[in-house]
Amino acid sequence: MLSAAVIPLLASLAVTAAPPAGPAPKIRVAIPDFQIEGSTSPALALQLQDGFVLGLVRAGLQVVDPVDAARRLESKPELARCDSSPCLKSIGQLLDVKYLVRVKVEVSGNSYKAVGRIFSTEGPAPAALPVANKSKSCDVCTVAEARDVMLRLADALKVHLEDVGAPAPLQALPSEPPPPPPHITGPVVTAMVGGVVIAVGAALLGTLGSCNATRCSENRTRAALGGSLIGAGAVMTFVGAYVTIERSRAPGAPAPATSVSLALQF
Repeated sequence: MLSAAVIPLLASLAVTAAPPAGPAPKIRVAIPDFQIEGSTSPALALQLQDGFVLGLVRAGLQVVDPVDAARRLESKPELARCDSSPCLKSIGQLLDVKYLVRVKVEVSGNSYKAVGRIFSTEGPAPAALPVANKSKSCDVCTVAEARDVMLRLADALKVHLEDVGAPAPLQALPSEPPPPPPHITGPVVTAMVGGVVIAVGAALLGTLGSCNATRCSENRTRAALGGSLIGAGAVMTFVGAYVTIERSRAPGAPAPATSVSLALQF
């Protein structure tokens, strides 16, 4: 059988050898649709798409961009333009993501209006109902400003992705109130008074002189008083010390009455 000194050592070694908990997995999202309506160049379309993906990635999300999503969905062409709940859930299973983000950008000259919608691919709720719907626009802006619009759209959507993906915070249990301090003032004073009474009784016994015709009666009186004081002081000291020890072991609990009564019969 292991000794008491070895068991704590093994426990500490087991805690040390346990691997540290890894970081929480990133929320996976996919962008199966990134539509641009209006006259625009392929380079501008790529800038807008890259700005939106970058906004999600820098928020700590794991993103399947439109190019990778289209490549993985080539074997299921019927899912490309399907908006029903079964289709969205099938896309989520195929891309191994919990959330889909669909983006539509309307370009009119130098004006841009971008709309992003989030769909959940898990849970009992219909997937066709968007979790969030956000839009950003820019009137008469440059390419850099249009790209910034997509970054701001991603920032507006990421808040909802974090809310639906993060686990519910644990509620802290109410802490127990601290135990009341032990009430040992009275017993300590009793023990101290008992010590003083013993000292007074001993002093009286120390004043006894030789017995003669005039002092024998006085000596007997002092001896009786000194002995009584020593006895009473001993009882007070014993009871005070006993109650102090008992209350120190169990804070707030009074000393047993039976023990005190036995001490008084000492």
